[in-house]
Amino acid sequence: MTRRALLDDAIARLDAAGIEDARRNAEWMVEEATGATRAGLYARPNVVVEPAEAALVERYVARRATGEPVQYVLGHADFYGLRLTVTPDVLIPRPETEEVVEEALRRLQGCEAPWVLDVGTGSGAVALAVAHQRPDAQVFAVDVSSGALAVAAANADRLGLAISFVEADALRPAFALDVPPTFDLLISNPPYVPEAERAGLQREVRDHEPGTALFVPDADPLVFYRALAGHAEHLLRPGGWLVAETHADLGQQVGRLWTEAGLVEVAVLPDLARRDRIAVGRRARG
Repeated sequence: MTRRALLDDAIARLDAAGIEDARRNAEWMVEEATGATRAGLYARPNVVVEPAEAALVERYVARRATGEPVQYVLGHADFYGLRLTVTPDVLIPRPETEEVVEEALRRLQGCEAPWVLDVGTGSGAVALAVAHQRPDAQVFAVDVSSGALAVAAANADRLGLAISFVEADALRPAFALDVPPTFDLLISNPPYVPEAERAGLQREVRDHEPGTALFVPDADPLVFYRALAGHAEHLLRPGGWLVAETHADLGQQVGRLWTEAGLVEVAVLPDLARRDRIAVGRRARG
């Protein structure tokens, strides 16, 4: 079988399964299995693939056709220039979260050897991106899931980035006792999707990504933002920043909550789609 035939067959099967952007998904799978680049697939379409490569694409397609996210199928996702291992224990990093990292890095400008805490680290994407961009930083990352921490630690080891990982529940009142104090930045992409929205999500998200990292009670969708504001008082240095990703429909409520909690310079910033996405606030200096 040639590369062209393998690719065309994968596209047809994914399209028949109702997979959005079937061609790009198929390209990723064939690239992964054969080691070819996207350009190479089209520049040399008549190269004969090995039977083992064709069999691997067959397994990829079968899994993706069920709705399993392509990142889980391939076992990796790219985030802020880093290739990260991802498994069903962790959320798949999203492009909008890269914007949260960019905003956090701006807040660290002029701060030498900053201390950073990533709350709800998942795959480690945010903590690793910060550590990669700021080699002088002391980065800590916490998660309630031991499975997620195992993935994050493996990513850190493979990338050669020093992160201190701690298993802790951000909703526990004693959370601040589990990690060292005096941070320059608390950053988080916490759960923020109300349970009422579960049914309307894409099946890739609803049926495959970890619900504990996605959903919050309808009665209190700001539960994690309230907790973060409380932790900021104990964990941030005076003048330190709290930066978090938000649900587009809840951003303004987060801003009001943080202002009422005593944070200053609170703002809710839009993402590239001009939807409320990034909440920032600061512990008062004195």
